[in-house]
Amino acid sequence: MEKDLADKDATKKLKSLAEDIRFCMYTTYENGRIESRPMTTLEIDADGNVWFFTNRNTEIGGKTDQGEAVTLIYSDPKNNTYLSVSGNAAIVESEQKKEELWNPMSKAWFPEGKEDPNLVVLKVTTEEAAYWDSTSSKMVVFFSMLKAVLTGTTPEGGDHGKLNLA
Repeated sequence: MEKDLADKDATKKLKSLAEDIRFCMYTTYENGRIESRPMTTLEIDADGNVWFFTNRNTEIGGKTDQGEAVTLIYSDPKNNTYLSVSGNAAIVESEQKKEELWNPMSKAWFPEGKEDPNLVVLKVTTEEAAYWDSTSSKMVVFFSMLKAVLTGTTPEGGDHGKLNLA
């Protein structure tokens, strides 16, 4: 069933889907090529902005222009949940935000802790997203597909729609 959402409803849906998945492919377009790298979502704030840590010496940390167009792709095949988020990325210089986002798992990537001079905060200001969310079990999805094959209809794919976050 198609469900397009806007404003607070869109942000709530974004948070509920992405925070459960946590890992995304951070995707940019450079030199005529699409490039993706895995990133861990640290927070999705009340405005739907997505926050990450990255290293100042990486492509993302060192080359992100203020307002660079990015896409975040979340995928959880086990739960039949998929999300594609479009927005603009920027490095945020904020010791307060580092403190707020820091968690014990961050130390795996930044052994020097919050004080690591290469630790930078990355904010993606979201504009819109598309989602596909089927909360049905794999067996229900399988039988829906089987029924569609036998009857010549389209399987029910759960909820999908667009999230207007701008």
